[in-house]
Amino acid sequence: TEGSAACLGRSDIGRIEPGREADLALFTLDELRFSGAHDLLAALVLCGAHRADRVMVAGTWRVIDGQPLGIETGRLREEHTSLARTLFGTA
Repeated sequence: TEGSAACLGRSDIGRIEPGREADLALFTLDELRFSGAHDLLAALVLCGAHRADRVMVAGTWRVIDGQPLGIETGRLREEHTSLARTLFGTA
């Protein structure tokens, strides 16, 4: 990832070491859709990996076991539904 960081003109990212931003996305590949993949990176891209198991942003875990931390997803769904009904006029 150092090459990508260089393309962005950033020297504070691109490596995993103390003092760096530490943005990570970790995926499990134990679902059936990934079975038989000989190239795990290609499997992530081509086999529909759509949910990270863990996500770290600036050194802080934001998603663990596929669930966002600090967000009540049930309440968020209710709010989305309410806003969508208001937007589309389906009370």
